[in-house]
Amino acid sequence: MELLVGLLTAFVLAVVPMLFYAMILWWFDRYEKEPLHLIAAAFFWGAVPAVVLSLVSQVLLDVPLSELADPGLGTDLLSASLIAPLTEEPFKGLALLLLFIFYRREIDTPLDGILYGGLVGFGFATTENLFYFLHAFDVGGVVGTLKLAFFRAVLFGLNHALFTGCTGLGFALARTSPRWAVKITAPFLGLGAGITFHALHNAGATLAVFACWPLLFSFVSDWGGVLMLFAIIVWASVRERAWIAQYLKDEVQRGTISEADYRVIQSYWARVRERTWTLLRGDVVRWWRLGKYYRLATELAFAKHRRSDFKRERETHRRIQRLRRQLRALRVQMGDLPPEPPSREEE
Repeated sequence: MELLVGLLTAFVLAVVPMLFYAMILWWFDRYEKEPLHLIAAAFFWGAVPAVVLSLVSQVLLDVPLSELADPGLGTDLLSASLIAPLTEEPFKGLALLLLFIFYRREIDTPLDGILYGGLVGFGFATTENLFYFLHAFDVGGVVGTLKLAFFRAVLFGLNHALFTGCTGLGFALARTSPRWAVKITAPFLGLGAGITFHALHNAGATLAVFACWPLLFSFVSDWGGVLMLFAIIVWASVRERAWIAQYLKDEVQRGTISEADYRVIQSYWARVRERTWTLLRGDVVRWWRLGKYYRLATELAFAKHRRSDFKRERETHRRIQRLRRQLRALRVQMGDLPPEPPSREEE
């Protein structure tokens, strides 16, 4: 029975906070929600493959370290502040590299990179915390587990999301910037920032056995980084809304969207209100189609913004035309346009 209580306590304290944080981060991606299968894949990568690969590499590196140096503060500091960040962050970042290669279209703004990186980090923190909490329960019971959970799931609960969020931001900047210097350097700079934040935190946590100030240093470093990413998220969200207003305005004249839809699409809460009323009327099909309609309209705005930076990118031109056709088809399905809308010449 005690074992069951320990497993349940550790599982709940490890999983629930990270899922809660992940939901908050997902909410900030308001105008164009990322595909759920990619959201789940990012979280899973952090929770399983990244943890396994990190553990294996750390064992391989810690063995020669223990042979070369006597156990003590020096080896603990080296292992925590150097080996852990240099193994964990690249393996977590591997998910973002795969996303960048195979699903690069999904990365439209810096917010998308932070979102995917944060989700990988929350997945990693879930599994890592589970191991720590199981050990804490074995040593100190429920009270010991709760004490550790306060530090790992609350006080420093956003750490891994911060570390990998920096890497994700780097990949997003590489995707969205027209400058080749940014495209080449941004992923490495983002990964480097994540490794640095990770190393600073672990150094403070390791030295905290001697005094309180190193832990305070970790706290300031971590939350300073979190506030930095939060500021970027807010800035990116404001920019997204501005793009929607700017690049969809002429789509009203083109007949792609209506004037009323144009006003609704600019506001997240107007979208929620419109879909909620539709659902309350019992029209589930239109509720689903409205969600798709708003998403495609947002993708159209983002694609037109990208075209303004990458004028020779033929793929973006084709995507804009395809999105216009899909939006008109949806309006026909919802009864907002006649079955055969007048053809218009695409740009």
